Amino acid sequence: MTQPSEGTPVTFGMLQQALDECGQATGFALAGALNTAGTDRSRLLAIAESLQTLTMEGRFPGASGHCMGGIVHGMQSFLMAGEKEEGAPLL
Repeated sequence: MTQPSEGTPVTFGMLQQALDECGQATGFALAGALNTAGTDRSRLLAIAESLQTLTMEGRFPGASGHCMGGIVHGMQSFLMAGEKEEGAPLL
């Protein structure tokens, strides 16, 4: 996404992209922080699955549902990035 200036018109697509990217970053960071704190990988997966189920059931309406979908995707991306040692920092 390019850097808009104060007067740049914003489209619906730009807003959706921003929500996606923010959600994905939040989900990835959340999973990484939980991993660093020593949370078991199976618990991370259970949390991501639970959030995905709630999202699919429509428990987060409108833009919040779109953002939550990004969070779930970010957590899944972290989990697919490879097995991490318990308590090990991501980077």
